[in-house]
Amino acid sequence: MSEQAARVTGIQPGLAVRGLDREQTPVADWLCACRVHERATGRRAVEQLLARVRVGACTHTTATRKAA
Repeated sequence: MSEQAARVTGIQPGLAVRGLDREQTPVADWLCACRVHERATGRRAVEQLLARVRVGACTHTTATRKAA
């Protein structure tokens, strides 16, 4: 039997932030269009992630990095 890479369908790229209420630890999840996932935990890390990412623009490809 040969192994095949897992293919995830139905999950859309985007940014989700939760825990912004008082006495909660903020958590942000970002799924890039190229399917790279990043999670930030803590107010400072979430703020840095929000400042860096752009939904719909992949920062992981070389063509995008050269244009930036």
